[in-house]
Amino acid sequence: MKKFLSLVLALVMTMSLVTVSAGAKDFTDDSEITYKEAVDVISALGVVDGYSGGDFRPDDVLTRGAAAKIICNLILGPTTASALSAGTAPFKDVPVTNTFAGYITYCSQQGIISGYADGTFRPTGTLSGNAFMKMLLGALGYDSSIEGYTGPNWTVSVIKQAVGIGLDDGNDEFVGSKAVTRQEAALYAFNMLQATMVEYDQQNTIVVGDITINTTSSRKDVVNNDKNESISEDNKMQFAERYFDDLKLSDGTDDFARPANVWRLKAEKIGTYAKEADASYTAKVAVDDIYADLDLGSSVDKKDVTVYEDGAELKDKAVDITKNDDDTEFGANGVLTEVFYDDDDDTVVITMVNTYVGTINRSVAAKGNKDAYVEIAVEDVKPDGVNGIQDFETVEEFEDDAYVLYTYSQSADEVKSVALAEQVSGTVTRAENNSKDEDERKALTIDGTRYTASHNIAGENIGNVSVDEDYDVYLDAYGYLIYVEEIDEIGDYALLMNAQDKSDFSNNRALLVFADGTEKVVDTTENYKYNSSTNKDGIPNGTIVTYRVDEDGDY
Repeated sequence: MKKFLSLVLALVMTMSLVTVSAGAKDFTDDSEITYKEAVDVISALGVVDGYSGGDFRPDDVLTRGAAAKIICNLILGPTTASALSAGTAPFKDVPVTNTFAGYITYCSQQGIISGYADGTFRPTGTLSGNAFMKMLLGALGYDSSIEGYTGPNWTVSVIKQAVGIGLDDGNDEFVGSKAVTRQEAALYAFNMLQATMVEYDQQNTIVVGDITINTTSSRKDVVNNDKNESISEDNKMQFAERYFDDLKLSDGTDDFARPANVWRLKAEKIGTYAKEADASYTAKVAVDDIYADLDLGSSVDKKDVTVYEDGAELKDKAVDITKNDDDTEFGANGVLTEVFYDDDDDTVVITMVNTYVGTINRSVAAKGNKDAYVEIAVEDVKPDGVNGIQDFETVEEFEDDAYVLYTYSQSADEVKSVALAEQVSGTVTRAENNSKDEDERKALTIDGTRYTASHNIAGENIGNVSVDEDYDVYLDAYGYLIYVEEIDEIGDYALLMNAQDKSDFSNNRALLVFADGTEKVVDTTENYKYNSSTNKDGIPNGTIVTYRVDEDGDY
């Protein structure tokens, strides 16, 4: 039994925890792509591509004409499909000059698509999930008339078959009546690549008066006699094994040690993508809960259990996976803990991936042979052994100083994903910092909403947060508080004449000249004394500053 916490889906939608090589295309809106593996593979094949501006537009709806092009690209390959043309208009609203005329003609001739009763095709109209699934089934060899994909209840037969062979895998919210988006089309086409083709032994049509009778033997899977089992070693012909024999799928592990799919096109790697976990958590989880969620019938010995954190093996953390252990725990708030169970070998792999927060130091455009990248300034709470600035290759654009979430692989010694952190601003009405449970002891309530702290929270210490003051906080992909900073409002202006630290006075002090010409020595919350010999610390004398006064009268 596979159990998934709803919060885990946020990571899939917000951050791409995949190891991608040069074979995968970088889109400027990568962070908006939910089905990253599918889009990477399908775009690498040229079946569905991005736009000239470098974006993919994953949530744009698919038109009927574009769907015909996808089917042709799948069956014929992009090069051959692009040469298709229509000698005569296939439908009255599709002239031969229409961009999709050749694709529509081919699919119509193959019986994969059909028009409307009024003789139109409506190429710019949207396409429902049911209709796209019907097209994919047709390309796999399923016969519409035999399988009942016609008539008033055709959608029932289509979806039963499509779901049965896994064409909707990866989209738990599939609704056949809704218009298909570009990334959904990529997902369903990606699943089709791995689906088995079918054929019919015999097919006859008998017409008796006004009645047409189709007779056929039972449908069967196509046998792979070529032995080019590049997708699955099952002696059956998967769609990709027939039409994309240069595409190879193999097992591997990603940079976080998770079991993964490795996709290659000829000799070039498209990318490495973690497989679906058997159980996933974003908070602390006890061993007995893992045992229950895996639906184990007996314990798994610790010699068959491997534990990793950020891709590094933790050999001393392996334990028996048993229903009697509620003391041993893995993970923490904001840590993605995934459990993979191999029922053939009776082994368990537990991986933990931390999310950290940093800021964008700068974005660097591609130049020559060097790809575009961003520089991330890490905070005090950071991966072991990491300091200063970290680079991450991406064509996505971030503003300087923006707070971002990032993951880091110890095994690869590099940042693996970056995404913008969600910002929440408001007045703190409650600050909690005294619970005995380490992962529940820290929380802030802002404008009525309580945010529990991430295990890797950075920024201002919650113990120093002032109730009734305004703060900016940043959330990780699971909704945990990962960074806190007080909002420094710009106040009135003054001229800083001099500043002294506690070595000269009992408090930090500054001499200010105000806009009305008056001057005053004030206590300051920080040391603003400037060190002229080192050109650091504090603010140089003679600088115009802004200020505000807190409830204690400090500036």
